[in-house]
Amino acid sequence: MKKIYSTIVIFFMLGSILYIVGRSFRVSKIPNGSKTSCNTCHTNGGGTPRNPFGIAVQSKVTPNGTESFWNPEFAALDSDGDGFTNGEELQDPNGLWKEGEPNPGDFSQVTNPGNPNSIPTSVFDNINVFSFQLSNNYPNPFNPSTIIRYEIGNTSDVKLKIYNLQGEEIKTLINKEQTAGTYEVQFNANGLSSGIYLYRLQAGNFIETKKMTLIK
Repeated sequence: MKKIYSTIVIFFMLGSILYIVGRSFRVSKIPNGSKTSCNTCHTNGGGTPRNPFGIAVQSKVTPNGTESFWNPEFAALDSDGDGFTNGEELQDPNGLWKEGEPNPGDFSQVTNPGNPNSIPTSVFDNINVFSFQLSNNYPNPFNPSTIIRYEIGNTSDVKLKIYNLQGEEIKTLINKEQTAGTYEVQFNANGLSSGIYLYRLQAGNFIETKKMTLIK
């Protein structure tokens, strides 16, 4: 009987550990998820009932947790009905953040998208105003493709080009007028040799160049 009891206790403890670990991974799949940790999806920490945001998350994932559920559509939802979208509360209003990237926005302004009593103290006066910027490509190093993200502050003629270190143009990715907003472009380096390449964004008077590394 004692042996059976010990076995039950071990299974219970193992199950509890797996239960906690199996859910804690989701914190890393949410922008700024570490701010409220398990309370982002639960009413009072891991293991407690799911809040409205947690219910929405659960509908998007399976037990093994391999799915990436954060996207523009999910960010646009107002799970807790407090008048602010999930993305606004998590400082990623457009839902463009991806797992493994630095957390977006102002960490101190993050609120809980699953708690209607947790709302932003400001109405995102700054976060919704686009500026001109060129982000680091990801992944980097890459093979054979990578994503280049940039932001346009107002309607501009935009050129995004790839160069080698000799300054020779390799490819034009964008050459057109674009309105204010955040954009992503995939660059496929098939046919190119390993090495360092430059990508250059020109939008109106804004010009910025960054390096990326192709490893085959």
